[in-house]
Amino acid sequence: MSQSYIEAHKTEEAVRALEQKVSLLLTKNKEQAGKNESFEKKIHGLEKKSEDLDTRLKASEHNALARHLNALIPPSTSSAHHQNLHPLHSIHTNTPLKNFPRKETDIRTMSSVDVTNLLKELDATDGSKKMDAGERKARLKEVIGVGERSSVVQNAAVVDSVGEKKAEEKKKVEEKKKVLPGKATGPPPGKVLPIAPKD
Repeated sequence: MSQSYIEAHKTEEAVRALEQKVSLLLTKNKEQAGKNESFEKKIHGLEKKSEDLDTRLKASEHNALARHLNALIPPSTSSAHHQNLHPLHSIHTNTPLKNFPRKETDIRTMSSVDVTNLLKELDATDGSKKMDAGERKARLKEVIGVGERSSVVQNAAVVDSVGEKKAEEKKKVEEKKKVLPGKATGPPPGKVLPIAPKD
């Protein structure tokens, strides 16, 4: 065998070995690219979950304040008070809810579909229990903050009624003083006023 044949054979073997190494590197590179893509998807998924959690948290904070303010609105049975409700936000988007009732009395006339959609947007459906239309409306009132009035509202009502009673009692005392003029506005005891002569 000639020297050139041996060198050509060695070169061919070296090229084949190099091609195998390149092929192996390409395979590993593809595997790594797949891992990187998977890792990027996981990172994107975590970022999305973080954004969703942030949106939900901001909506929950807004809704807690709105519920508190709604609970302070006097019950709709009082004809003197028909204040607008403070709208809640969707926990999915942190935007004001569509078809949110303006007043507590509006809940009675809402469609079942609207009530159900609002409960879903507030994540307030009880999946384990099937609710009828009346129960859903009661649940919506509860979630909005006007269902069972809070102790803050009840205490405020008690304070108001006590204050009103005291004001009424004070007014009655003042009226009695006016009826008995000598007692409240007359001269001090023991002092006699001169009587003016009659013409």
